[in-house]
Amino acid sequence: MPSRVLFDGKHRPKGLEFPSCQPCQDSTRKAETVFAVLSRFYPDPTTRIQRAEFKKLMRAAEQHNPGFHAEMNTDQLGHLQRLGNQAALLPSWNFLNVGGPICTKSISAFAVKLGLALHYEITRCIAPKGAVVVVARFSNVDAFTGDMPKDALGLFGEGQTLEMGKFRVADQFEYSSVYAGDTMNMSAHFATFRMSMALLLLVCHTEADIPDGVHGDRFYV
Repeated sequence: MPSRVLFDGKHRPKGLEFPSCQPCQDSTRKAETVFAVLSRFYPDPTTRIQRAEFKKLMRAAEQHNPGFHAEMNTDQLGHLQRLGNQAALLPSWNFLNVGGPICTKSISAFAVKLGLALHYEITRCIAPKGAVVVVARFSNVDAFTGDMPKDALGLFGEGQTLEMGKFRVADQFEYSSVYAGDTMNMSAHFATFRMSMALLLLVCHTEADIPDGVHGDRFYV
């Protein structure tokens, strides 16, 4: 995790590779295509190859998830009115709706799989049946307007990425993790995808392990 489709030209350095059954791999294939599109919305693709790849991914996402394109249409004026003076902080006003059922389901499926992978990577423990993954997602609008959870993000250290020699992909994917070193029953992760989206993930072996005050969608293993 993440799969090759998230990276420019599918050029993915090695790392974060874990064995999984075929049903697990297949279960997020469609979701990963949608997430690959969403992660490329900002900054805009700049090269001819990037633009061609983006168009190809858009076609594939719509083919596998009919209605995906239409779902992202939104009321531009409504967003500007909601943001008020904060709209001036944004680099552009091309808003998209990523809260519809297709986007939400895809982001959630991708996030849960990533959370479980990162939990194993840092604790070397497989999350057991009954474990809970708490997912909070943030857009670049949240980042530009200062609506990120600063207290929670203060728990994380410097981000890391996949790299192979001098080839690094921090501009496409970066993550940071912390964990309960005494019990290994809980870990937290913050991951960014280009400048489009960020995920805050909490993985707990039982629901009772979830700290008070934690907000986000809960998914059970």
